Amino acid sequence: MPYYWTWLKIDRSKAVDALKGLKKLPKKSPNPGVKVYYVANVFGDWDNCVWFEADDNNHAMEYVQRTLSKIPGVTYTCTYSTAPIREYWKNWK
Repeated sequence: MPYYWTWLKIDRSKAVDALKGLKKLPKKSPNPGVKVYYVANVFGDWDNCVWFEADDNNHAMEYVQRTLSKIPGVTYTCTYSTAPIREYWKNWK
């Protein structure tokens, strides 16, 4: 299954709403074929990011369009497919 990073830009006036929405993202997505691993604040050109796994590109696109982009305050998303070199995350607690 492919992995994806989605970078999010947030409307500053709705940052609290956006963070609430991101905190409520379930690990097992209501979108079939998607599993969320990590949600984080980031610095620089982007405000937040979501790392997830999807069955395929179609499931990933649906998740971004139907879930992430619908979070109040999210103004822009950018998604990249990724290929881990080493899967450190399996040891996270």
